[in-house]
Amino acid sequence: MKDAIGQKTATVVEHQGKLTGYATSVGFFAHAVAETNQDLQALVGAATTFTGPGFLLPTQNHEVLKWCLDNGLRLVAPMTLMSTGDYSQPTGAYLPSILY
Repeated sequence: MKDAIGQKTATVVEHQGKLTGYATSVGFFAHAVAETNQDLQALVGAATTFTGPGFLLPTQNHEVLKWCLDNGLRLVAPMTLMSTGDYSQPTGAYLPSILY
Protein backbone atom coordinates (compact mmCIF):
# COMPACT_ATOMS: atom_id res chain seq x y z
CA MET A 1 0.00 0.00 0.00
CA LYS A 2 2.89 2.34 0.73
CA ASP A 3 4.02 2.11 -2.91
CA ALA A 4 0.48 2.83 -4.13
CA ILE A 5 0.31 5.93 -1.93
CA GLY A 6 3.65 7.11 -3.33
CA GLN A 7 2.44 6.50 -6.89
CA LYS A 8 -0.87 8.25 -6.10
CA THR A 9 -2.92 5.22 -7.19
CA ALA A 10 -4.31 4.24 -3.78
CA THR A 11 -7.98 4.79 -3.00
CA VAL A 12 -10.05 4.13 0.08
CA VAL A 13 -13.73 3.79 0.82
CA GLU A 14 -15.23 5.14 4.01
CA HIS A 15 -18.62 4.28 5.43
CA GLN A 16 -20.11 6.12 8.41
CA GLY A 17 -16.71 7.49 9.42
CA LYS A 18 -14.97 4.11 9.25
CA LEU A 19 -12.43 2.97 6.65
CA THR A 20 -14.09 -0.07 5.06
CA GLY A 21 -11.87 -0.83 2.09
CA TYR A 22 -8.89 0.15 0.00
CA ALA A 23 -7.37 -0.44 -3.42
CA THR A 24 -3.77 -0.11 -4.47
CA SER A 25 -5.34 0.58 -7.86
CA VAL A 26 -7.99 -1.30 -9.80
CA GLY A 27 -6.17 -3.49 -12.25
CA PHE A 28 -4.41 -6.71 -13.14
CA PHE A 29 -1.33 -6.12 -10.96
CA ALA A 30 -3.17 -4.32 -8.15
CA HIS A 31 -5.44 -5.55 -5.39
CA ALA A 32 -8.42 -4.31 -3.42
CA VAL A 33 -10.12 -5.46 -0.23
CA ALA A 34 -13.37 -4.33 1.31
CA GLU A 35 -15.72 -5.28 4.11
CA THR A 36 -18.77 -5.51 1.84
CA ASN A 37 -19.64 -5.85 -1.83
CA GLN A 38 -20.99 -2.29 -1.78
CA ASP A 39 -17.61 -1.04 -0.57
CA LEU A 40 -15.88 -2.97 -3.36
CA GLN A 41 -18.33 -1.54 -5.91
CA ALA A 42 -17.47 1.96 -4.67
CA LEU A 43 -13.77 1.30 -5.26
CA VAL A 44 -14.36 -0.06 -8.77
CA GLY A 45 -16.84 2.70 -9.58
CA ALA A 46 -14.42 5.41 -8.46
CA ALA A 47 -11.58 4.09 -10.63
CA THR A 48 -10.73 6.50 -13.42
CA THR A 49 -8.91 3.74 -15.29
CA PHE A 50 -8.19 0.04 -15.00
CA THR A 51 -4.48 -0.72 -15.11
CA GLY A 52 -3.34 -3.46 -17.46
CA PRO A 53 -5.88 -5.60 -19.33
CA GLY A 54 -8.54 -5.18 -16.63
CA PHE A 55 -8.99 -6.52 -13.11
CA LEU A 56 -9.53 -9.91 -11.53
CA LEU A 57 -12.89 -10.53 -9.90
CA PRO A 58 -13.65 -13.93 -8.39
CA THR A 59 -16.76 -15.04 -10.30
CA GLN A 60 -18.13 -16.66 -7.16
CA ASN A 61 -18.91 -13.11 -6.05
CA HIS A 62 -22.12 -13.13 -8.09
CA GLU A 63 -23.40 -9.82 -6.70
CA VAL A 64 -20.37 -7.77 -7.80
CA LEU A 65 -20.04 -9.69 -11.08
CA LYS A 66 -23.67 -8.89 -11.95
CA TRP A 67 -23.16 -5.25 -10.90
CA CYS A 68 -20.11 -5.00 -13.19
CA LEU A 69 -22.00 -6.49 -16.15
CA ASP A 70 -25.03 -4.29 -15.50
CA ASN A 71 -22.73 -1.24 -15.56
CA GLY A 72 -21.15 -1.93 -18.94
CA LEU A 73 -18.08 -3.95 -17.96
CA ARG A 74 -17.52 -7.27 -19.67
CA LEU A 75 -15.95 -10.61 -18.91
CA VAL A 76 -12.78 -10.94 -20.98
CA ALA A 77 -10.75 -13.93 -19.80
CA PRO A 78 -12.10 -16.43 -17.27
CA MET A 79 -9.21 -17.70 -15.15
CA THR A 80 -8.72 -20.30 -12.43
CA LEU A 81 -6.76 -19.79 -9.22
CA MET A 82 -4.45 -22.71 -8.60
CA SER A 83 -2.39 -23.19 -5.46
CA THR A 84 -0.20 -25.75 -3.80
CA GLY A 85 -0.44 -26.58 -0.13
CA ASP A 86 -3.07 -25.33 2.25
CA TYR A 87 -5.44 -22.66 0.96
CA SER A 88 -7.85 -20.59 3.00
CA GLN A 89 -10.63 -18.83 1.13
CA PRO A 90 -10.48 -15.09 1.95
CA THR A 91 -13.45 -13.50 3.63
CA GLY A 92 -15.03 -10.23 2.62
CA ALA A 93 -15.01 -8.71 -0.84
CA TYR A 94 -11.77 -8.49 -2.78
CA LEU A 95 -10.03 -8.13 -6.12
CA PRO A 96 -6.86 -10.23 -6.14
CA SER A 97 -3.71 -9.32 -8.02
CA ILE A 98 -2.30 -11.58 -10.71
CA LEU A 99 0.78 -11.49 -8.47
CA TYR A 100 -1.30 -13.10 -5.66
